[in-house]
Amino acid sequence: MPNDTTTSGDSPEGWRLIRDGHGRLDFVDAHGREHIDVDVLRAFPVTAPSGPVAIIAADGGELAWVQSLATQPSSLRTLLERELSVREFLPVIERIESVSVAEPTEWSVITDRGPHRFRVAHTDDIARQPDGSVFITDTFGMRYRILSIAGLDLHSRRLVEKLV
Repeated sequence: MPNDTTTSGDSPEGWRLIRDGHGRLDFVDAHGREHIDVDVLRAFPVTAPSGPVAIIAADGGELAWVQSLATQPSSLRTLLERELSVREFLPVIERIESVSVAEPTEWSVITDRGPHRFRVAHTDDIARQPDGSVFITDTFGMRYRILSIAGLDLHSRRLVEKLV
């Protein structure tokens, strides 16, 4: 195990996650085998944000499955939630300045993180949700969210309603 450990969390199943001094997340299984630089991924980030979560090895293999974050010890839950928040960067679109006509459409928006421009390949990459929110995936796979179409200003609402 690294000596420069800054944060760790133990699971009820006997495995442990360690954030080392370099910011890397490592996994130590119940038998003491260490897996360097693992990823933490939500299985269903939109429909089940509090779990389940998978711990994935650098080679893509699943190391552990966490059915629910709420059932984990607080130190492990905190570590998992921090890792997920960094990984799941999801800007919220607050205003739509413009959307080009031809596909791929070019969007100019104001997000909760400032102004941004991106392209959307197809209208299939714009997914309206039953709760009135919208997820938009750009040509690089980056996702954006509109919390509520009804909550947008009139100009923005008109632009997005043409597309969804």
